[in-house]
Formats: sequence, structure tokens, C-alpha cells
Amino acid sequence: MKCLQSGSDVCVDRKLLVDASEGLEKAQKVTQCLKQYTELPRRTSEDLECALKVIDEALQISSCSEQLLQMKADALLKLQRYEQIIQMCEQTLSSAGSDSWRSNLIVKSYFYLGKLEEAHEFIKKQENSGLITERLEIMSLESMIPLADTISELLSRKAAGNEAYKSGRYTEAVENYTSALSCSVESRPFAAICFCNRAAAYRALGQISDAIADCSLAIALDPSYLKAISRRANLYEMIRDYGEAAKDLRRLVSSLTSQMDKANELRQTQLQLYKIEEESKKEIPLNMYLILGVESTAAASEVKKAYRKAALKHHPDKAALLVSRSDNGDDGLWKEISENVRRDADRLFKMIGEAYAVLSNPSKRSQYDMDEEMRNEINKYTRSSSGRMYADVHSPMFERSRSRRFQESWRPFVNSQSKGQERWQYTRHS
Repeated sequence: MKCLQSGSDVCVDRKLLVDASEGLEKAQKVTQCLKQYTELPRRTSEDLECALKVIDEALQISSCSEQLLQMKADALLKLQRYEQIIQMCEQTLSSAGSDSWRSNLIVKSYFYLGKLEEAHEFIKKQENSGLITERLEIMSLESMIPLADTISELLSRKAAGNEAYKSGRYTEAVENYTSALSCSVESRPFAAICFCNRAAAYRALGQISDAIADCSLAIALDPSYLKAISRRANLYEMIRDYGEAAKDLRRLVSSLTSQMDKANELRQTQLQLYKIEEESKKEIPLNMYLILGVESTAAASEVKKAYRKAALKHHPDKAALLVSRSDNGDDGLWKEISENVRRDADRLFKMIGEAYAVLSNPSKRSQYDMDEEMRNEINKYTRSSSGRMYADVHSPMFERSRSRRFQESWRPFVNSQSKGQERWQYTRHS
């Protein structure tokens, strides 16, 4: 502005005046964008998209503005575009002291993506570089990266749970996964893995209802987590809830269909779905003992105790509390997750109540046990008959006989002078 004002009084190079004019126009445009950004509401995703567009317009002019870059990062964070944040921060990461906000956002983005190992590696890399050492005089690592301790703790507890599970110490594995989940569920993909892993440990302990509940929590936190969906389908199959198992398998088939590298898994899932759908037509009652986690010989007092424990643990209100807290300001998403958890927990809670209604009533339990015994005998007989048939068909005598018949059936075709007639005889014989 000063250059343009003095241009009329003194002899100034015309190029300088052109540059000053263009520079003033750009500066005014950036100022206008900043003003527009501050006036825009930023409550919904549509609002944030508009704000992001305004920031990008300003960044086209002033691409190195720290203020604009931080504004963009803030908008991307609220839009949960964590991959974009990481890319943007890494591209502009330098040795400047102002890089602390970039490092913080990179770690935070990795955390929300569930990539805690990558976050931990980034922290270590920053610690080992001379840049962090110089900055520690005015800013500690903990204040620059507040999630560092949480990430380290979560990884440690998950690793301990995995090790215990592989060693067959399932109760210890459950304790470690529970400890990790009590520390934080803010990283939804990571928490989903912990819930799914704990479900596997519960299944190994014979606590099927607990395993189903954990798979439901994992799916609520990460709807695209195929391993959790598959595991819950298998658990539903175990308790003979074929309708719910089929729902999960259809969901799995739908997801696998779009993945070209999952052809074998898709085929196996389709076969499993066909088998489940056939079983569902038989309308077989649920496995009540497996739902309550008791033996078929359990006394009435044991059944009652198991029911009280399961009903208290899987009450919908209590289940929803596990994922009701959030520190990243995304209350709407966590509310939706909480509602999904409550819905699944309500269904499991009713199933537990149904199992208790049967097993706590002597006459109903007696009839249920008789039906179970009959089904087991029929299944045992069917498997035995199938086994004998398979053994007979594959016996050496049957193989020799079949080979001889095959050779004889071909001989007339080869030696015949009247091929048309003998071909008909061969077809009829075979």
C-alpha cells in the first residue's frame, strides 16, 4: 500500500508497482478468507466442508502460512480425515520450533486410525532426532505429545494379552485386554481389536455370551471389521441362533464380494451361509446351557447364579456405558455407537432371560433335555451312517469292483464293429 501511494510522487519502476498491486490484491484476498472463515458456523460436516474450501483458497495464495495450515488441520480433524492430516503435516514438517503442533496431530491421527504401532514408532523417531532434544529445554515431550504414555500403555497391555492367549492362559488374556480397554476406547479401531481378541479368549473359556457381547462391541466401534463379524457368526452358530448367524454371514459376503483378493474366503463364507440357512429351516431351539455357560448337569442353584451374573453383566444400560465416553468432541458418532451397542445388548439380554425361563422351570427343562437327547442320538446315527457309507464306497473291494466295471463298460466300445449300437450299450451300462 505504501509503495503504491508513493509511486505517484517519485519515479518508481513500473514492475515494482505491478508486483505491489498484485501483492496487495492477494493480501486482501487472504484477509477476506480469514474473516469469512471466522464467521462461518462449524457445527456440521457441511459447515466444515465450506470452511475447508475457504482455507484452501487462502492457502493457494499463502501456502506457507502457519495460521492457515493449523486451521486446515483443525477442520480435517473434525471431519476425521486423519490420513490427510498425516500427509499434510509430514509434507510441511521441518526443523522449525513450530513443528510441535504437527507432531502432535500426526500422533493423534495415527491414534484415531488405530495405528498405535505407527504412532509409537513416530514418537521414538522424534525422540531420537536432535530436533526433539533441542526443544526439550522449553517444552517436554509429554506436553508436546500428550498421547505418548497412553499409546505405550495400550500397546503393552495388548501384547501381554496376545502372549497369554497364545500360551493358553485365557483368563490372564481377558484381564490384559480388559485393562487396555479400561485405559481408553477413544481409538475405535484399536479398541475393536481388543474386544474381538477378548471374545476369542472368552470363547476358549466357554463363556459364549460374553464372547458374543464383545464381538458386538467390536462391530459397533468398527463396522468394517470383518474378523469380528465372522467370529460373531460362528458364536451364533454355536448357540444355534442360525437367523443371526445368517445375517452376519450375509454382511460378510457383501463385504468380501468387492475384494478381489478374498475369493477363497468368499467361497467358504457362501458355503457356510448355505449350511446355516438350511439349519435355520429346522427351527431347532437355542442351546440354553451354552448361553448361560453351565453344564447340562448343573443344579438349579447353579443355573440361577449363572443367570444373575449374566443378566447383570449384559444389561443394555451397562453395556452402553462401555463406549459412552469420548474426548475428541465427536459426540454424534459416539451416540450412534452407543445406540448400536444397546440394541445388540438388548437382544442378548432377552436371550439370556429366555434360557433361564426354560432351565429354571423343572418341567420345561425336562422336556428340553429329552428333546436335546433325541437330537443328539439322531445326529450321532446320521454321522455314523454317513461314515459307514463313506468307508464302504472307498473300500479296496469297492474300488476294484468299480475299476473292473469301468474297464468292461469300455471294452465293447473299443472292439465293436457296430459302433453306434455298442455306444448305446455302453451308455446304458454306465
